[in-house]
Parts: sequence; structure tokens; C-alpha cells
Amino acid sequence: MAVHHCELNFLSRSDGSALYSIGSTVALASVNGPGDVKKSNRNDFTTYIEVVYNPCTGQPMVKERVMESVIKRTVEQVVLGHLYPRTGITITIQEMQSDGLALATSVNATCMALLNSGVQMKSTFTGVTCCLTREGAIIIDPTEAEIQESDAVGTFVFENQGGELIAAQEEGHLDTATFATCLSRCRVAAKDVYAFYRRVIDSRYQDQLPQ
Repeated sequence: MAVHHCELNFLSRSDGSALYSIGSTVALASVNGPGDVKKSNRNDFTTYIEVVYNPCTGQPMVKERVMESVIKRTVEQVVLGHLYPRTGITITIQEMQSDGLALATSVNATCMALLNSGVQMKSTFTGVTCCLTREGAIIIDPTEAEIQESDAVGTFVFENQGGELIAAQEEGHLDTATFATCLSRCRVAAKDVYAFYRRVIDSRYQDQLPQ
């Protein structure tokens, strides 16, 4: 696995934020809300989730819209929206640097930003990307160069409780057996990411303890 790094509360003007990197891919996620939402998006029973992804160069295209959709569906499954009816939560993700792991890095940045914001969730979540090489090997946290030389790429999003799969995105083709193997490898890797989450949160908490 590549090295993970996270800095919480990176932005002072948001309700929660996290700068997250996996290898050379870096994403900054910020959370604002729960707060006022326009009437057309207001729901009497839950909060409205909006996800905005901004690439480091150019305008958002189809790829970015797909990532927004994956992250939005993920957040909707874990945020306890019934606690915040008739409100909205906006998650903004800024790609700072990309080396092939934009979706996984953005998913993890989003989770940590939500934790930093104090929004209530039923569980945390993490994204892990792997690629299948032309020789049949599976690489966790591949670089852009490794992805370009691969036959397929999969990103899996897991809940921390039991490692349940809650979202997946595939590029290329993975047959059923290979998909299952990739899923299993990424689920194991997700446990290491959760351990990293805990270290980041513990460190943040320790920093706030009286000396």
C-alpha cells in the first residue's frame, strides 16, 4: 500500500475539513452544514446531500460527475440524515494533485472531513483502489503509470462495521472470480486504512488535552 497522510481542520471557514493523500494523490474535502437549503431540495424527513468535485485543472467532466455520484451515494448511506430534517450538507472536494487514486482519496478525505465536522454517522467508510496488471497481478493503491498499463481498475468503498461493501466503481472488465479476489484484497487493505483513521483521530484528540 502507498503511504496515507491526513490533516484535519485544514480550512478554518468550513464546519469540517480534511486534507488527505494516498501516495502522490492529494484531495481536500470540506463540509458545510447541516444548514439552510433551498426549498426545492428540502426534505421533511432527512437532510439533502450535495457533493461538488473540482479537478485541479479544467472544468468538471463526466469522470468528475461519476465520482460525485459515488461519493454522494456513499454519504447518504452513512449519515444519520433523519437527525437533520429540512437541512442540507454540502461537501466540496478540491483535487490538489492526482496520481491515479482520485476517487479513493476523495472518499477518505470526505469521511475524515465529516468526522471533523461532527455530523452524526452510523459508521465510517473508506475507499481502496486496486488494478489488475496484464500479467494477472493485483496492485493496491496503484500509481497512474501502473493504471495505464493495467487491464482493469476497481475502487471499493467499505463501511467499517463488518467491512460491508457500499459502493464500487470499475474501469475495464473484471470477471466474477477476479472481481471477488480484488474485493477481498481491498477489504483487507481497508482494515489498515481504518487503523490509520484511528491514529489520526487519536492524535487530534491528544493535541486538545490539557498539558
